[in-house]
Amino acid sequence: MFESVAACTPSSAISCPVSQPSTPPLLGRPPEAIPRSGVGPGADLTEQLDAVDAVFDEVLGGLAFFDASATLAAARRLARLTARLEGLTIHAQVQLARLRPPSPDSGHDEEGDPYSGFAADELAAEIGQSPRTMSSRLATAWEIAHQLPDSLAELTAGLLDRTRLMALHRLTACLTAGQRAKVEATMLAGSRLASPPQWRRKIHRLVARIDPDAAAKRRRQAKSERRIDIQSLDDGLALLTAVLTAEDAQAIYDRIHRIAGTDAHADGDTRPIDARRADVLTALLLGNRREFVSVELQVIAPVGTLAGLDEDPTELLGYGPIPAEVGRALAADAHWRRVLTDPATGTVLDLGHRRVPTPALARLIRHQQTRCLFPGCGMPAVHTDIDHTIAHSDGGRTALNNLGLLCRRHHRAKHIGGWTLDQPKPGVFVWTSPAHHTFTTDTTTNEEEAAAFIDSPDNDHTGLRRPRPEVPAQGAPSEVRCPF
Repeated sequence: MFESVAACTPSSAISCPVSQPSTPPLLGRPPEAIPRSGVGPGADLTEQLDAVDAVFDEVLGGLAFFDASATLAAARRLARLTARLEGLTIHAQVQLARLRPPSPDSGHDEEGDPYSGFAADELAAEIGQSPRTMSSRLATAWEIAHQLPDSLAELTAGLLDRTRLMALHRLTACLTAGQRAKVEATMLAGSRLASPPQWRRKIHRLVARIDPDAAAKRRRQAKSERRIDIQSLDDGLALLTAVLTAEDAQAIYDRIHRIAGTDAHADGDTRPIDARRADVLTALLLGNRREFVSVELQVIAPVGTLAGLDEDPTELLGYGPIPAEVGRALAADAHWRRVLTDPATGTVLDLGHRRVPTPALARLIRHQQTRCLFPGCGMPAVHTDIDHTIAHSDGGRTALNNLGLLCRRHHRAKHIGGWTLDQPKPGVFVWTSPAHHTFTTDTTTNEEEAAAFIDSPDNDHTGLRRPRPEVPAQGAPSEVRCPF
């Protein structure tokens, strides 16, 4: 796909079964050929991006007239453009990092940090991603820009795809700067090969020749990154993953598989083997008698759901919606603390009994807000601080309309990261970034809850529909031009 440089030059044309425009398409023009206006470089760039953005609708309309050959050619061209956009994205991320230098005196950044630890949070809020995700992406972008500059240039030119770049970045992480440069130069000078697995195998061989101890170093580094993660799935399920050494993981799996197979033969169990293995894992960790395991979960449920009057989903804090029947089963167990809410107003009616006494106001705030208030942050309430929006030392009251939940990271962002936080009315929080952009978190509404909108008898759902670009049907007049 990225083999021939000549085939990927911006001026190359893609054969199209319809007539071509008399003017070269915008995506194929060199930068100096694109009309510019505005006050400065920023204005010029914004107008160019707006013009490129408009081309995408034109491309979508043109696809309806492509035969198989033209469609494949378009897919190849779009893959190259995708690589270029990904390269530009890395450059933009690195530029933001450069504009946000570290502040060791703040106590958050350390000497030697390349950029402010809060740069990723600002980027996450701007593009609607989680701060944790953007922190990882920004760190990777910075490393690529400084450790593999030639590869980044190839990506930005559309001559290398992101999958191959990321393989080069990961597999050379254990090398010195000089060794990494040799591997990079060798890989870029050669063929892109037919697939990313072949590309990775070649990198492995080069690394092994340059540094015979590289595999051992990578293993030591990887072993230090052992971890367990949990991810929410649909239908009341969750994905629990563990990154372990290969020998430990294989031994654990073999034991689980052996127990699951033995139980099935002994008891005539007809459950699928995957389900039996999952249940064996649960029994090994929690015990066959769960009442002996001290674990506390928080479930929020409408009164009508617990009473069996409706089937509205309940909420498992830290996870999300779970089926009504599961919520009722958890709430019926004396070891589970119940939180009853009014379905119409969301007002907390009953907070249940706590085993460890805490202030009633803190309880109320944690159950009303449920998560950190920073845009995109998913830190559950149980792992957050209760923050005074207006500092207590500045006269802020310890009251419901001046308190909010912040995880430790975003608590620091408010105090030393250049962010400010206001609460113009109870439950509505307005963040202002270092770039003076504002983001609102409204805890008085729940945008994830769609029941009220869906269940309304007067709703025809037209408000949810976005206008779509008109796509011409097959067989339209051939004078419609191909946007490539």
